[in-house]
Amino acid sequence: MHNLDLTVAELCDILESNPVGLTARAAKRKVKLCLDSREAGPGVVFWPLKGARFDAHSFIPEVMKKGALMSVMDAGRAEESLADVYVPVDDSNQALLKLARGYQRLFKVKKVAVTGSNGKTTTKEMLKAVLSTQFKTMATEGNLNNQIGVPRTLFHLKHSDEVAVVEMGTNAPGEIHPLSMAVEPDIAVITNVGASHLERLQDLDHVFKEKVTIADGLRKGGLLVVNADDPRLAKLRTNTRYRVLTFGIKRGVIRPENLKWDSNACASFKIGRTEFHLSVPGIHNVYNALATIAVATSLRMSKTAVAKALEKFRAASMRMEIRKGVGIKVVSDCYNANPSSMRMALQTIGAIENATRKVAILGDMLELGSSAEDLHREIGELVPQMNFDMLVAVGKLSLNIQKGAIAAGMDKKNALHFDTVAEAMEFLSENVHFGDVLLVKASRGMKLEQVVDKLLRLEPAMANK
Repeated sequence: MHNLDLTVAELCDILESNPVGLTARAAKRKVKLCLDSREAGPGVVFWPLKGARFDAHSFIPEVMKKGALMSVMDAGRAEESLADVYVPVDDSNQALLKLARGYQRLFKVKKVAVTGSNGKTTTKEMLKAVLSTQFKTMATEGNLNNQIGVPRTLFHLKHSDEVAVVEMGTNAPGEIHPLSMAVEPDIAVITNVGASHLERLQDLDHVFKEKVTIADGLRKGGLLVVNADDPRLAKLRTNTRYRVLTFGIKRGVIRPENLKWDSNACASFKIGRTEFHLSVPGIHNVYNALATIAVATSLRMSKTAVAKALEKFRAASMRMEIRKGVGIKVVSDCYNANPSSMRMALQTIGAIENATRKVAILGDMLELGSSAEDLHREIGELVPQMNFDMLVAVGKLSLNIQKGAIAAGMDKKNALHFDTVAEAMEFLSENVHFGDVLLVKASRGMKLEQVVDKLLRLEPAMANK
């Protein structure tokens, strides 16, 4: 439920639609927006969403019986007499974005939009953590970054907010453009272009074309922040509509000097005279931090204040989260996976020097289309190159990770494959050594967090085997 700071009449004005059956008195009421029929009650404005397998228009009669004030309705459904009071729209999903666009214009808030194949959620969380130290900051909750999630984020705006950080995701062409047009960001960030959602985006060039549409809604004179180490993004230039600010480890205006790593693979570096110390591991988090620094300093935060906030930042659950078991370290990165993030995770843990053994527990990377087998095999080839002592591959596609590791010279007895998570857990419960560092990474659908939980519960006797 969203209590919006506008009247029903103002909602209709934003939608540019004349309501049917609405009384003048009811039009003055504040909008209680209901996007879920299960939450419907007296006085709500019901918004029937549609998906590939559902159409909430069928719930309109039920919602009206619960006392709803009115419903939005596709104009083509009006003849079905689903409700006596409704506002007709061409398409309820597209109209939700139209409402979100009109609604956010009521607030004097700087908006930062974030997308990318890897790191967009962590960068969003970093930005929220850093900007909150100086501004009243609102940000996308979780990963509500699609055509429903972005409007829901904007509906949380308050007049006291000074900055809003909005994450934008995609798994098909044409999805980011309408999100950017709805948000109308002052600053847009593209973290990188990687091999993700290739089932529908086909290849990296198409991923780039999709990601760069985040600039379509930028306000005139806005700022586009991009990763200059990404060969496609490095080609973007300042133009008459917006400026481009680059960051990167090798190239970019925001670039670290004296980059060093501690025993947990957390980085420290300098930008100008300011020293930065990260408490989250990995080279990918250096990139996330650089993007955050670029945005925060563009909003006139001092580098000293940014550095202080970044040092306090901790990883979200299941995102390169270092957890201590009995004599072992478990690096949990089970939230998502694609070839780019998998490569960075292997590089990060492979660089750790104080481990008895380094074990890569890798599951399937999903939604990679026809290139899936080759991309898994390439990841497998990296495992011995990054100095891992053991590979435990889990899942159908991950058989190709095992094949790649063996082809790259890893001994067969140390490159293992299991069809199921349960089989992998049974093996690991008897084969984890004291002092091991274990990387656990896969797409969310593989549910490898079960492996993490198992490893953290190992008894000392098992851990010493």
